Amino acid sequence: MFKVLVTLPLAVFLLGCQVNQHNPSLAASCEEVLMKYPQYRDKGPIRDYQGLFTQDATFLVPKLNIALEGNEAIAARVKTALVNKKSIHMITSMDVQPMGKNIFTNRSHFVLYLKDKNNHTAPTRIFNGRYEDELIIESNQCYIKKRHVVIDRVDTL
Repeated sequence: MFKVLVTLPLAVFLLGCQVNQHNPSLAASCEEVLMKYPQYRDKGPIRDYQGLFTQDATFLVPKLNIALEGNEAIAARVKTALVNKKSIHMITSMDVQPMGKNIFTNRSHFVLYLKDKNNHTAPTRIFNGRYEDELIIESNQCYIKKRHVVIDRVDTL
């Protein structure tokens, strides 16, 4: 009886520790996706940019009244932007955290320089803010499922 009273709680504790451990390579996979984002967003290719998101991804920028659903809609908006705008995105920090089995969250800080390609006299706009993401792992690959963009400041040059 004593063995059962000691062994059972110990087994439950160890099982709980095992269940809550996350594979560090999955978090690294999400960090890699987040680092690819600025490159694909600024220069393409569009199919690689689209591939960073789940098919049912959401992309929200409340301050600019942008609400997109689905990786096709997200990619279509960027395709138009690449024609009309020169952009330079820089991620200054990221914090990927496990939230559940195959689910991670992230908060990244960014700086974005944006210039109109068709009007060379237009000022360059500089955005500073945060990406708040939900990331998921499917088939050992990380994807952005939800991206909420919080713009903290906008300046012009």
